[in-house]
Amino acid sequence: MALFTPATRKQAKARIALAGPSGAGKTLTGLKLLYALTDARTVADGAERIAFIDTERDSADKYAVDPSQPSVGDMTPEQAGGYGFQKTSPVRYDPRELVTTIEEAARAGFIGLQVDSLSHYWFGAGGVLELVDLFTRNNGGRSMDGWRDVRPIERAYIEALMAFPGHVVVCLRSKQRYEIEEGNDGRKRVAKLGMQPDQREGLEFEFDVFGDLDSEHYLRISKTRCTALDGQVIHKPGQELGEQMLDWLAYGEPPRAIDWDRVLADCTSREDLAVWWQQAQRAGQSFALRDKFAARGQEISAARNGPATMPAEQTDSPPSSAQTPAEPASGAKSQQEAQDTAAAGRRPAGSRAKARAAEVAQ
Repeated sequence: MALFTPATRKQAKARIALAGPSGAGKTLTGLKLLYALTDARTVADGAERIAFIDTERDSADKYAVDPSQPSVGDMTPEQAGGYGFQKTSPVRYDPRELVTTIEEAARAGFIGLQVDSLSHYWFGAGGVLELVDLFTRNNGGRSMDGWRDVRPIERAYIEALMAFPGHVVVCLRSKQRYEIEEGNDGRKRVAKLGMQPDQREGLEFEFDVFGDLDSEHYLRISKTRCTALDGQVIHKPGQELGEQMLDWLAYGEPPRAIDWDRVLADCTSREDLAVWWQQAQRAGQSFALRDKFAARGQEISAARNGPATMPAEQTDSPPSSAQTPAEPASGAKSQQEAQDTAAAGRRPAGSRAKARAAEVAQ
C-alpha cells in the first residue's frame, strides 16, 4: 500500500479571517458572508444554521432581527432589518473554553460559525497572554517556560476552529503599530508600521482568505488560496463575495465516506489512532468521533497493559483537543508487538495507518 498517492482537489468549507479597526464593518461582513456560504435565505434559515461567539459586549445584537415583528422568520435580512443567528457571550476568554464552545456548536448541528472577535482570546481576561503570565510565575519567572506550557493550548483552539465541520469566519481587532527608528541625521523618531491584527504573528497562514477592512469599509485581500480573489479590493463585501467563495470551495470531489467503525477496529496501536485522528480533524469529524477514539484508545491500552494499569480517572476521559489520541508516553513498543512486527515483516506501527489514511483521503 503506497504512502504517496496522486493529489486530487476536494470540496471544502470556508476559513475566513477579517481584520480591522472599530467601525470597519467586520461583524456585518461576517454575517453576510455566512448567510451566502450556508445558503441562508431567510431569518429563520440563519437562526438555524449560524452560531455566533460574541466577545464584543453583545455588539452583534445590533445586527440581530427584532423578533416581535410578525412572520419575521420568513423574511430576508433586508426585509426584516436584521439577521437571524444564535449566539453566546463569554465573559472570560480562556482558549480552552473556546474549544468547548466550538464543540458545542458542532454538536448542535450549526453549519456556520462566527467568532467576533478572536483577539479577545489573545489579550483578554483569561486569554493566551494572561495564561503565559500565569505559567511564567508558576515556573519561577521564566517567560520561555510560560510560553512552552501555553503553546499546546494555543494550538488546540486554532485546531478546533480548523476542524469545525462547517464554514468559519473570525474577526480580529486591528490597531496601529509603531516603531522607534533612527533617521539619517541620527535623531530617533516614531514610524508608523500600519494596521496589524491584535493576535499572534502567523495566524493568517491558517485561513483560506485573510482580509483587512478599513474605516471606509474597503476589504483588501492580503492572503488567499483562491487565485480569483488575490489582491482584490472590495467595497462593502457581502453576498457576492460569499457566493464567489462558495463556487470555489464546491469545485472538486466530494469527501469520501469513511467507515469509522471499521477504521477504529483495525487500529492496533496509539500511533494508528493518532494518524486517523488527524484524518478525522481534516474531515471535520473530530467532534463527533471523540468518544469513539477515546474508547478505542482505552481498549488498546488495556490489551497491552491489562486493566489494572489503567488509571480509574481516565476511564471516561475523551481525548482533549490539545492532545490527540497519541503515542504512549514512553514511545516504546511492547516486546510482543516488536516480535509480531518482525515475524510478519510489517512496517512500524503507524506507518500502515498513514498509508491507509492517505489512500482513503484520495
